[in-house]
Amino acid sequence: MDYSLLKLLQLLIPIGLMIYAGYCWVTQSVHVRGKGWKTREEAPKAFYFTILLLLFIAIYSIASFFFFQVR
Repeated sequence: MDYSLLKLLQLLIPIGLMIYAGYCWVTQSVHVRGKGWKTREEAPKAFYFTILLLLFIAIYSIASFFFFQVR
């Protein structure tokens, strides 16, 4: 696999996570395993946990990508 393609994937995956987190925020719903799509009122813990986890992983991945590029 080409080196530049791997670098592109390292950015596309976190961007995809951020887009999905944004979609969940706009629709105010999240997919809960075994239960389907639940609104923020039906599953507030799962909603906030999913949003925060996705944003944390995405921001950490993008920051580490740029940190190791400079280094």
